[in-house]
Amino acid sequence: MVRPMRRVLAVALLSMIVRGPSGAETATSATGADAFTKGCGGCHSSESAVLRRIPRGDDEGRRAWLQTFITLHPCERDDLKPVILDYLVERSRR
Repeated sequence: MVRPMRRVLAVALLSMIVRGPSGAETATSATGADAFTKGCGGCHSSESAVLRRIPRGDDEGRRAWLQTFITLHPCERDDLKPVILDYLVERSRR
């Protein structure tokens, strides 16, 4: 009887590892706005202040600046940084 219980626990543990803590969504399933809220919302209630700091320029220039910034900046969900980066590049087009 002990072995079936081990198997159930092993499956449950593997499931948690694959899904992440408490079934959290993966970075690929998060929208840009959701990713910003989950990764940056603890400190930044609105993206407008962040968007004002992004220098003007073409997409590649803004992406390079944001890549450096986001690499050095704390984020509550590091797995969402690529989604946040794409979102901010898109939103900072002027």
